[in-house]
Amino acid sequence: MNKKSRYTEKLSHKNATIVMVDFLTGFDPGLRTIEKSTFVNNATAFAKISQIFKMPTIVLGEEGGFRGKFYPLVSEYLGHGISVERFTPSAWDEPKFREELEKIGRKKIILGGIALDICAQLLTLDLLNNGYEPYVVVDCSGSDQKLVEHAAMLRMTQAGATMVSWGTLASELMGDWRTPEGEAVGKLYQEHSGWGGFYQAFKD
Repeated sequence: MNKKSRYTEKLSHKNATIVMVDFLTGFDPGLRTIEKSTFVNNATAFAKISQIFKMPTIVLGEEGGFRGKFYPLVSEYLGHGISVERFTPSAWDEPKFREELEKIGRKKIILGGIALDICAQLLTLDLLNNGYEPYVVVDCSGSDQKLVEHAAMLRMTQAGATMVSWGTLASELMGDWRTPEGEAVGKLYQEHSGWGGFYQAFKD
């Protein structure tokens, strides 16, 4: 018999919050486990999901110095998001971040971070330690080594987090093609997924 748990409860636009961590150009050199074009494509799709479902969203990071500037997708699709500057390895250690999470009042946190093994992992562990339920969008993240990336996913999973993809996320949040968001999700797949031919561009 299958046992119901907090991780078998479906995600919805009413029970989850999105957190975007460090989508800044200065971290590009560390992206060696995923092609840059694929990474930007996936991160853009993730940002559009936030917009399509009008979900509460927190955008973490600060521009300047080695961090560079935010990817254009942040201003283009995340204008509704709450911006929080972060100067700590884990965003949990920024009081404003905790305050904003408390205001939103949701336990399920869907997050993507440019460095899976650093900013995404450390925040995920802190969220778990404080009663939240993190879902890590792994195809919107990367690392400098496959081994390091694998270790990060293992540690987060063993700690209790769930690994997801943006494609799974879009369908789960939608639930039914006849919803008002159904058409937008269909367009999202056509523009950004392999189902719509995105990866074919690299073969031709």
